[in-house]
Amino acid sequence: MEMGMDKSMCHLGLLQLESFFEKAYIEPSCKDCRDLAAGRKSSCTSRPHITAVEGEPFYLKYCSSSRAHELETNTGRWQKSSGSQKRVELNPSSSPRIGLQDHALEFWPVELNDTGSYFFQMGNHTQEWNLNVIRRNKQSCFTEKQVTSKAVRVKKFLQITCENSYYKKLVNSTSLYKDCKKLVENKENPVIKKNAEFEDQGYYSCVHFLHHSGKLFNITKTFNITVLGDSSYIVPVLLGSKFNHVAVELGKDVILNCSALLNQKDILYWMYGNGSDLNVHEEKEIRIMTSEGKWHASKALRIENIAEHNLNFVYNCTVTSTGGTDTKSFILVRKADMADIPGHIFTRGMIIAVLTLVAVVCLVTVCIIYRVDLVLFYRHLMRKDETLTVVFDIIS
Repeated sequence: MEMGMDKSMCHLGLLQLESFFEKAYIEPSCKDCRDLAAGRKSSCTSRPHITAVEGEPFYLKYCSSSRAHELETNTGRWQKSSGSQKRVELNPSSSPRIGLQDHALEFWPVELNDTGSYFFQMGNHTQEWNLNVIRRNKQSCFTEKQVTSKAVRVKKFLQITCENSYYKKLVNSTSLYKDCKKLVENKENPVIKKNAEFEDQGYYSCVHFLHHSGKLFNITKTFNITVLGDSSYIVPVLLGSKFNHVAVELGKDVILNCSALLNQKDILYWMYGNGSDLNVHEEKEIRIMTSEGKWHASKALRIENIAEHNLNFVYNCTVTSTGGTDTKSFILVRKADMADIPGHIFTRGMIIAVLTLVAVVCLVTVCIIYRVDLVLFYRHLMRKDETLTVVFDIIS
């Protein structure tokens, strides 16, 4: 007797664990009825504000949190109100499109004038929903406002399941479309399981076809799949200038440093001639992970006892990955023997020379312009007129 009761309760739980508006459907096993309690809330229409598309079958389903209410045989009452209108009781006799199934209110189909507030009353408990019915987009195979968005990383697992648990027994066939182009036709519960690629991005519509009271209906569920790039991958890049001249002295040592931001599997290496120079040595590579989760690598090239053949020679540091390479070049040049004039002394001397030149030019210019005035000023200052002196000399 207890076994029969357990099976009947499991069967009741299975019927309640159905919701067309959920992204995934999990079918509990009758071997473990404890899962019904966890799935009961997800099967019910718990959202207070709901949007539906005109012309499609639709339902509102009530589930009580009280175990005693669930076992009651009373089906409760459904009511509707629009705007300032009073509540009107709903039943199949009020409209041929209305159907009652257990604690569910069904529409075959839902129409624009079904917009309003709906109430389910059982005993002293009342639950309310606000339903908004929108127009179907006749230019597309789906309605943009009724799209479920889903993002997946490239090369990660992508799954799209076409399943409608509430109307499962009534569905005759199901078709799967991508961007309104048919992929699978007349197949029960089409499923896509694969590692995501960028070309998988798009709108996937599951269209279920079902019969009710001799009429054909269809229900559409659309997913907007967005494929994201691998967040851990970066384009490797070498840090610093791409072309560097390094001044050195013969017989001295020099260390050339090369650093890069790269991925874990990227390679950082030096290239210089045939690599047979005995005085050129590569240091061990050092890699650390930054706080952002990226890799920073550095590798030094040490040149000991610099000789003539090391001068004017290109030493290349390269980082390579599947996405390409980046190269940084170093050239050793001889350091000048004579010390250059210190910068501050050179600058000060140039300023003094320029100012002196400007002063001389200005003085010459003033003398040319005011030459008559200067002569008169000289005569007045010396109190002597050269013109009279010359005349007296002639008379004498």
